Amino acid sequence: MRRFRSGVVVLFALALVAAACGGDEAEEVTTTAAPATTAAPATTAAPEEPLRVAFIYDGEIDDGGWNEAHENGRQYLIANMDGVETTYVENVSPGSEFQAAFEDFGSQGYDLVICTTWCQDDVLSVAPDYPDTVYLSWGGYETAPNVGHYDGATEDGRYLDGLVAGSQPGVEFIGYVGGFAIEEVVRGVNAFMIGAREINPDIEIQVVWVNSWYDPPAEQQAAQALVDAGADLLAAEVNAPAVASVAEAAGIGYIHYGIDGSGIAPNSWLSGFTFDWGPYYLSQAQALADGTWEPALTYGGLKDDMIGMAPFGSAVTDETVALVDQRRQEIVAGTFDYFAGPITDNQGNVVVPEGGTIPWEERTLCCQWLIEGVIGEIPAG
Repeated sequence: MRRFRSGVVVLFALALVAAACGGDEAEEVTTTAAPATTAAPATTAAPEEPLRVAFIYDGEIDDGGWNEAHENGRQYLIANMDGVETTYVENVSPGSEFQAAFEDFGSQGYDLVICTTWCQDDVLSVAPDYPDTVYLSWGGYETAPNVGHYDGATEDGRYLDGLVAGSQPGVEFIGYVGGFAIEEVVRGVNAFMIGAREINPDIEIQVVWVNSWYDPPAEQQAAQALVDAGADLLAAEVNAPAVASVAEAAGIGYIHYGIDGSGIAPNSWLSGFTFDWGPYYLSQAQALADGTWEPALTYGGLKDDMIGMAPFGSAVTDETVALVDQRRQEIVAGTFDYFAGPITDNQGNVVVPEGGTIPWEERTLCCQWLIEGVIGEIPAG
C-alpha cells in the first residue's frame, strides 16, 4: 500500500503560512417587491417594511467554496422572499473589523445581520447595543435575546463523498487537503473515510493541513505533494480551485467541497457535497418578518435540507449514484447511522464502542481523533 510518509507531511505543513483576511468592502444593495402587512408580533417585533438583511463574509463571495456557498444562500433569499433588501461586506476579519461591521449595520437599522463564519465573541459584544437588530452567526453556542447560531453537518455530505471515492476503480490512496484541523473538518475527514471504506476497506487517506481556508499557492503545493506521493484521487476542504487544477493535470479524480465546482475540473470531477444555506436564511428572515423569531442553535444536515450534493461526474457509475441516493434517503429517514460503532481511531483506540454512536446533539464536539485508515495525526493547537 502506498503511503505518504508522516515525516514529509510534518515538514511540508511547517512550511505553510496561514493567510490573513483583508479589510471589509461594501457592496450593492438588492431589493425585491414589498409584501403585504404581516400579522401582529408573537415573540420579536416585526420590522417595518422592507425587511433589511446584511451579510458579513470573511472572504470573497466568489472564493469557490465556503463564502460562495453563503452567497448562493443570499441569492436564494432574494429569489424566494418578497420585500427583502440585502447587502453585504466581504473580506472582513474577526475582531475589531467584525465588531465594526456589526455596529455599522445595527446603527443603520438593519433587521437581520448574518455572519458566515466564527464570530460569536464579537457579535455578543455588540448585539446588546442594538436590541432591534437580530444577529445570526455560524458555529456559535451561546445565544442572546437577539442572537442565534447555525451550523451545517459537513459529515453528512462527506460520508456520501466517501462512498463515491471508494467506488472508483483502482483508488487505494486518497490525498485530502484540509484547512485548519478544527472539529468540523476532522469530523468530515472521518465520515469521508467511513464512506470510502464501506466500499473498499483497504483505502487510506493522507490529510495535509494548510492552516488557511484560502491560500491557492499552499493548496497547490499540498495537492502536488500528495500526487507525487502516489495519490489516486484528491479531495479538498479548502476554497481555492488549486486542488482541482492539480487533479485535472494529474488525470485523477477530484471531490470538491461546499458548492457545485464541476466546472473547474471537468475531466476529474466526481462529486462534492453542498452547503444549502438558503432555506435556513429564508426561514429566519420569514420568522423575523412574521414577528415569531426566537434565538436558537440550529444544526442541520441532509434531513434538514441544509446539506445537498452537486451533480456527479461522468466517471461515477449509475450503481454508485443509486447507492449514494439510497444512503441519503436512509440517513434522512433515520434508518442508517454511519457513525454506529464500533469505530477505532488510527492509534488503535476504540472511540465508539459496539452498539454506540456519536449522538446528533454531540456531533459538533466531535472529533479529537482521526479514524483508522487516516495517516497522521491532528496537529497540536
